Amino acid sequence: MNIFRKTIHGIKGLLSGMRLTFHYFSRPGLVITQQYPENRETLELPPRSRGRIELVKDPQTGHFLCTACGLCLKACPNNSIALEKTRDPATKKMRLVKYEYRFDRCTLCGFCVDACRFEALRMGAHFENAVYDRNELTQDLAGDSPPGAAPGPAAGQSQPPAPPATGDQPAAPEPPKGPP
Repeated sequence: MNIFRKTIHGIKGLLSGMRLTFHYFSRPGLVITQQYPENRETLELPPRSRGRIELVKDPQTGHFLCTACGLCLKACPNNSIALEKTRDPATKKMRLVKYEYRFDRCTLCGFCVDACRFEALRMGAHFENAVYDRNELTQDLAGDSPPGAAPGPAAGQSQPPAPPATGDQPAAPEPPKGPP
């Protein structure tokens, strides 16, 4: 008797799923599936989505809100954050010099964002994180790039080549090629 009950529940579940499938098949305007590669420009992520962490800048001054207290460093369970700080001689306060973020270690748990008392960190919306070189996953967030911008060169990497010289500027001399 138990096998018949399971069979009937299985058929009911199948018919319920097929009804829903045919409902959306007959009304394609109700489908909410996003066609990802084609809709990159119009793609909106949910507000609670978690991507790489970002340092937040003060809109009035343009400086980072981070006070280099190190609470995010202590809250991180897998040591994906490293800070370098120095004491400002004028104000005698700690100043952030370097905020190294290792995305290859990060589990996107958000503990660092929750631990920050000054709301200087946030979870970003950047989700395309595939790279060929693992070193590109390490970046200095306290660099000159604004939050949300494409990641700059990772720590230990060289800057991208300069654009070609225009007619007004003299071309920079090229380094000699070949063995020294």
